[in-house]
Amino acid sequence: MSDSTAGDPASPLYRSLRETALNFIKAQRLDDSLPERMDFATLRTYCTPSFRHSWGHNYAVSISPPLQATHSFDGFVSHLNFMLPKLDSWKADVTNIIVDPVTMKVVLRISFWMQAKGAKEADTVENDLLWELEMEEIGEGKVKINRSVEFMDGAAAGRLREIMMGIAQG
Repeated sequence: MSDSTAGDPASPLYRSLRETALNFIKAQRLDDSLPERMDFATLRTYCTPSFRHSWGHNYAVSISPPLQATHSFDGFVSHLNFMLPKLDSWKADVTNIIVDPVTMKVVLRISFWMQAKGAKEADTVENDLLWELEMEEIGEGKVKINRSVEFMDGAAAGRLREIMMGIAQG
């Protein structure tokens, strides 16, 4: 993974922004030891009480009603709880990260690999997404995410939907 930075990469704020973003993504990993298969309690620790999540790109969102709202953390978890049972597996590989301590934002490029329930491993879909995380300082050098915008790969989302529908149709 490469880094593009604004500011001193050795600063405590830079490190806190970067680590919080990476830990937020890591907390979304598949964990078969949990009933929901994702550790929502840990995920919540990286978010402010006023956390808001939404999706982009604008056109893709405009034609997908489930993605049109802005969600609280609990709404984000509800969305995940709707999606996760439809997946046999998922995995996130962060391929790039841009940390901007001035604006308190981190942008991650992530290869999010998803295998629909009942699909062959060869039908695993890579959602090449960008995730913008806006953070606020909650203590000396400590940050939490207050706004999250997930820019999905519309073609990958469409392909995953096709695979899911094909499996559902037999």
